[in-house]
Amino acid sequence: MYVVNLPYKKLGVECDGKQLILKMKSKDVEDSIKMNFESAALLKILMEQSAVIAEKINKDFKKDKIKVHNIHDVGTVFGVDGRVSVGVLPADENRVASILVGFHKDDKHISVVVKPKKIALLSVIITKIISENLKLD
Repeated sequence: MYVVNLPYKKLGVECDGKQLILKMKSKDVEDSIKMNFESAALLKILMEQSAVIAEKINKDFKKDKIKVHNIHDVGTVFGVDGRVSVGVLPADENRVASILVGFHKDDKHISVVVKPKKIALLSVIITKIISENLKLD
């Protein structure tokens, strides 16, 4: 299921047994990263945190004209075959603060910029997939 599904940008998630598969497409490059449910749960928390940070940056910029100039690094989660990094891009006069999601595998890197509401939705979908497929021993 893709949360962002535009011709030039895609970001989604699906479940394959005991693993979560994050899929991304940016321009001509497409990639995916597999992770176990524990790593996916951590990624969910980082995504929620990034959405809260981005919304606070947006509020501060609109209300008080406080401008952030640096990318806020939220964190990185290691999957089975790569890592996913999450950061928040600052707001300015032309755009709202958004979340930068990057996939890193070996020498390949791919990233997309996503609005906070889409990241929040992806976080809820990850939670639902984990809760439906988690079997505690």
